Amino acid sequence: MASAYRLIFWLVLIFFLSNSAHPIESDCCAKRNRATSTVVSEELAKFLDSFVTDLMRKEHIPGAAFVFVQNGKVILSKGFGYADLERKHPVNPGKTIFPIGSISKVFTATALVQLADRKKIDLKADMNLYLKKLKVPETYGQPITGVHLLSHTSGLDEIRPGTQAQSANAILPLPEFLKDRLVRIHPPGVITSYSTYGITLAGLLVEEISGVSYETYLNRNIWKPLQMNRTHISTPPGMAADVAIAYALENDAPTRVPYEWYHTTPASSIRSTAEDMSNFIVAHLQCGDFRGHRILSSHAAFGMLRTQSTTHPKMPGWTYGFQEDDTNGLRILEHGGDIAGFASLLVLLPDENTGFFITHHIEGGNLRFDVKKKLLDRYFPDKRSISVPVPTRNSTGQLKRFAGLYRANLFCHTCKNPLSVAEVEVTSNDDGTITVWDDRWVQTTPLLFVRLDGKRKIGFQEDKTGRILQMSAGSWKVLEKVK
Repeated sequence: MASAYRLIFWLVLIFFLSNSAHPIESDCCAKRNRATSTVVSEELAKFLDSFVTDLMRKEHIPGAAFVFVQNGKVILSKGFGYADLERKHPVNPGKTIFPIGSISKVFTATALVQLADRKKIDLKADMNLYLKKLKVPETYGQPITGVHLLSHTSGLDEIRPGTQAQSANAILPLPEFLKDRLVRIHPPGVITSYSTYGITLAGLLVEEISGVSYETYLNRNIWKPLQMNRTHISTPPGMAADVAIAYALENDAPTRVPYEWYHTTPASSIRSTAEDMSNFIVAHLQCGDFRGHRILSSHAAFGMLRTQSTTHPKMPGWTYGFQEDDTNGLRILEHGGDIAGFASLLVLLPDENTGFFITHHIEGGNLRFDVKKKLLDRYFPDKRSISVPVPTRNSTGQLKRFAGLYRANLFCHTCKNPLSVAEVEVTSNDDGTITVWDDRWVQTTPLLFVRLDGKRKIGFQEDKTGRILQMSAGSWKVLEKVK
């Protein structure tokens, strides 16, 4: 009898282990087809038509492309305006190619996670174990890992200017460009700081491990499996006429400007169409699968979308490559891209199995953010009850440690004449609040402040001694305390 019980016990244990070896994998797949608000193509098209053209006119934007994905399918792809004003070529979301700037970083993150998924690299290991053509300096006695690179916690300095090349032909090989530019200014895993160099180094790792160029690797292992046939870095001659013309504003008029080229290719230089980007969105929302072509295991795909770093536990941070946002109480993963003549935004709502991509002319343009806000408010409105915080005067003395000057931490710390970045003064008030960006904020939990209207929050980070290090409004929007 005892033997029978032991047999039953082991059978149950084996069954349990076999079905829970990767619980996050089943959780990921269980989220499919769970959108709480079903979006209908015709209605979405009418909704966009009601405001996009007007917003483009106000911002003097010549052209834009948009695609919306839900439950693994493209609900709508749509072009607006012109890709080329002189030739009057309309934007075609399946044909017009746009530079997507920093959204390239998400492809680099996907590639490195893919290599880890294939057991070619351990993301928690010292990257110097895999680098052959250069080595990361051992400044702090602590190695930089793939986790650090993809979560923007490597502690590498953001050295600028110098990342831009004069032309496509002048772009340096990654080892040559990076050899004297991997400058460590923080121990790894401590400070969250948007890092072009961290992602560029991740791109070099892709080359070192795979033995092929960065573009060749992406083409073989991501773009072709996802049928992203019009996505590239080096424009094929037969597609050159389909690349949107770059425009900047001069005297409120779109004026043609040269394309930009960067030595930091893995962080800056991919070009794609809206419809190609929809396939990338589907793969990430469908646990690494696109129409039977898998670029990541379910386990790796879900792991890539998990939070990896944040300045404060209750503030949006970073996954592997994606920035987090919490607009309308949603968990949003996104990345924007700006490059001469263009602005783009990639957005995923994993819990809603929904995503969209928008790209348009004019670097730094707000159209993409306006479209995001209107889409979220219409289809996924904020259902949270607003709790207005109440300041208490007896906390006034405790707030003085937050007061001081803060500076966006993505500037070059070791350059003689670093480029200017945003600065903000934080003051403590007698009524138990602090003032940031001309608004008053109340501390609701340690190091977390909520604006007096209850609609926004900011988080602070301290060191082991209690000294305030930095302030975050979410993901890349981090400012370090300078005095």
